[in-house]
Amino acid sequence: MPPSPHLASWQLLQTVPAFAHLDSERLTWLAQQMRWSALAAGDEVKAPFHDARVHVILSGQLQVFCTNVQGKALLLGELLPGQMFGNTLVCASVPQGMSMVATEPTLLAVMDKASTQEWLVTDGAVVFGILNNATDLLWQLVHRVVEMGTLNVRSRLHMRLLALAQRQGVQHNQVVLAPSPTQASLAAYLGTSREEVAREMSRLVRLGLLQRQGRNIALINVDGLIALADAQ
Repeated sequence: MPPSPHLASWQLLQTVPAFAHLDSERLTWLAQQMRWSALAAGDEVKAPFHDARVHVILSGQLQVFCTNVQGKALLLGELLPGQMFGNTLVCASVPQGMSMVATEPTLLAVMDKASTQEWLVTDGAVVFGILNNATDLLWQLVHRVVEMGTLNVRSRLHMRLLALAQRQGVQHNQVVLAPSPTQASLAAYLGTSREEVAREMSRLVRLGLLQRQGRNIALINVDGLIALADAQ
């Protein structure tokens, strides 16, 4: 069940960069305009780009997919706490097949069209914050396009594992990715097949860089994986 506004209060909004300039009174007003949505892992965000709603991620993580008419899905990227999405200023045309799925328990704060427009008109600093958020997402997408166009699948997998390791936090040259990405999600992110991902993961195990621990993946020689990625 979604938390009540009394539980999901304005304090949760303090961590969002776009709201950093707001005082407690304004944050309280903002929290009262929000609809709070709690997602379990695997839940899909319903109509994420419908009208001019704005969604704010307060905890958890969302993955953004685009699926073509043949049913092949490409993982465009991930959205983390503090980031926002939606059609805020203009209801732009959204490609068919766009979907957003929670990879872990996720809390969203959603503001409807009327409140969003009122909010944007009266608070220029929030508009600036939204533009910064959109710019960050744009450069993330540019990075993905460059990576897809210049690196082979093996190199892209190495870079993906290193990015996840950095996000998790490396200690003593090792890190356990928990929850670990599935072969299917890695294939979707890399734009390749599960079989190709499985072959390269097995090679990394043989090289002593990766170890499977139940459902989790452990990088047991991060420096070695960095050296392998740099050598390609």
